[in-house]
Amino acid sequence: MGMGGMVHGWKKRGVSEWLSWVLLTAFVVMVGAFVMQWTRSQTTETVDDLTAKGEVLAACQESGVSVDTYCQNTQTLNINVTNNNNRKVDGLLVRAFDIYNNPQGGSKNVSISPEKSKALQVVKQGILKRAEVMPIITVGKKRAVCQSRKITLEDIGFC
Repeated sequence: MGMGGMVHGWKKRGVSEWLSWVLLTAFVVMVGAFVMQWTRSQTTETVDDLTAKGEVLAACQESGVSVDTYCQNTQTLNINVTNNNNRKVDGLLVRAFDIYNNPQGGSKNVSISPEKSKALQVVKQGILKRAEVMPIITVGKKRAVCQSRKITLEDIGFC
């Protein structure tokens, strides 16, 4: 009986060690699956974001405006803008800087078809030293500012 009890105790200890290894392996597999799923979702989001940015960059290469003339009076910045590319412009972002380099400005909703021009007035405060004009286009259902097509207006004279 003494020998049989030892054999039986050894079997119990072997089963519990085996069971702990199985549970540990299952836990490691679960954690690995969770990390893999999280990594896959992060990668998918990053790829989707990069794809969207690539589409915007490509669309911005098809857009562009030129500022033919510009001047300022006491209340407005007056600019004549021509769409000199193949894509319709849905708006303009105008950032102006006064003589103290304080920024001001905003977006102007204006539709300019390719090869067409528009005269615009942008409300301002103070005397402007320089301004930046960027086209806004629609890509899919989103509006995008084409910073790569920015035009800087220096030494803005008076009208």
